[in-house]
Amino acid sequence: MAMDRQAGKRAGKAGAAIGALLLLGGCLTSPPSNTASDPTIASNQWLKTADADQVVSAMSARGFAPATIDCRFEDNTPGQLAYASKFTWRRSPPNGRFHWEVGDPAYLASSEVKANRAGMRRVSAKTVTDAATGQKVGCSIWAS
Repeated sequence: MAMDRQAGKRAGKAGAAIGALLLLGGCLTSPPSNTASDPTIASNQWLKTADADQVVSAMSARGFAPATIDCRFEDNTPGQLAYASKFTWRRSPPNGRFHWEVGDPAYLASSEVKANRAGMRRVSAKTVTDAATGQKVGCSIWAS
């Protein structure tokens, strides 16, 4: 009987140690309360501008850069334009730079000029037209 107790104690300690390692290593997860707080989940969802800024910053800190961008209207009420974006990601090259924008196509054209002057080229772009109002929104990513 003494052997069984010793084995049980060792198994219990080993299980606790493995659980602690998994917890410290980030392997145990729970659903996030806010998708912007977990960029790996938020990267597959439509993000409003403030959330998109947070996700892009967090992914950049993890060594990723946006590879593609998609955009759409969230609210097309005149004077209340709100857009949403969705990204896919790639490993950021060493010393790589990127810039992304969402907005009116004319605004994006001026951003294109600035990005080109900074030695960046467009790597992803999209323009969407709202069927109800005819308004357009564009989104682009530039990278060096």
